Amino acid sequence: MVDRKKRAQELIKYHSYASGAFGLIPVPGADVAAVSVAQLNLIHKLAKLYEIEFAQERTRAIIGALMGGVMPGALSSSVLGSAVKAVPFIGTALGVAVMPALSLAATQALGRVFAQHFETGGTLLDFDVEAMREHFRKEFEAARNEAKDEAGEAPAAAPQMEEPPVQKAG
Repeated sequence: MVDRKKRAQELIKYHSYASGAFGLIPVPGADVAAVSVAQLNLIHKLAKLYEIEFAQERTRAIIGALMGGVMPGALSSSVLGSAVKAVPFIGTALGVAVMPALSLAATQALGRVFAQHFETGGTLLDFDVEAMREHFRKEFEAARNEAKDEAGEAPAAAPQMEEPPVQKAG
């Protein structure tokens, strides 16, 4: 059903951009929580679209297993990106540079993986995390590359200090 595929793509796009925007939340931890809610909401809406029974706890477990098994570096970057926002001024800037892109790409990859699984008749009960990890990793990399292409440039690197910070005597 072409209309269903198109609607799934619209849901994925909407929730991905929302996740990217939530990555801008300056409060450490609040950004991660908001992105998690958006991802869960996306899977819920995709399940509804494909007439699949939704189970929130099962979905959380699948998302955690997919992301934790495929993106430990990206996950630690997103947690670090969130935590670094606690540092006044520079921390907020660094967190804002990391979180939106990772959040958008992860949500887009999740949406694509779940939509394909549902499209082929799969459910949350028969979702095989081990079998889908590589597919998720490829979708995540593709989403990150698409985000870079849309921005017209590579993401900015974190600023590096040329000299070590001066310690105050005291």
